[in-house]
Amino acid sequence: MAMITRPAALFGGLLTALTLTVAGAAAEEITGYRSAEFGMTSQEVLARLESDEVANIERHQTEDDDLLIDVERQAEGEPVTDLRYVFPAGSDRLALVVAFHPNVADHAVVKEQLISQHGQPWGEEMTEWWFEQLKGDMPEEPNGLTIWGGGESAHNERGRLVRLWRFDDYLSVEYLDTRLLR
Repeated sequence: MAMITRPAALFGGLLTALTLTVAGAAAEEITGYRSAEFGMTSQEVLARLESDEVANIERHQTEDDDLLIDVERQAEGEPVTDLRYVFPAGSDRLALVVAFHPNVADHAVVKEQLISQHGQPWGEEMTEWWFEQLKGDMPEEPNGLTIWGGGESAHNERGRLVRLWRFDDYLSVEYLDTRLLR
């Protein structure tokens, strides 16, 4: 009898491990946005933008000396999306990419796309805590927040997040590496 249950238990354990591995493999590591990776210099990002179907590239410095690269993503069959690549003052390393989606009605589609790329978002309690902490510093009060990342697994490097903000008439998706924003 022990001979029968042990292989069955072993098979069940292997099946569970395989299922977890496949589920984890579906989530992409948060490394940046499309071909631009966190930590790249502004010149490296500019060199890669052509492959991301962008136009109207503008480069400028803020009063705080952050370098911003603003572009429009014009992919066929998708709405035009404004993108901002942020290189914090004192560093020429990409730390943040913000995608502005012009239509709040795209919320479900954008959220599903992020789930397919990064797995399930954070639980409601943790997201609500972050929402309450961050919304007061926003120029316009958001209607909602969903967050991915920040874990310690091989597929979610600590300090890298994706935040989907929902406003009255648009969506904002932030891809950020909190360690590079300091």
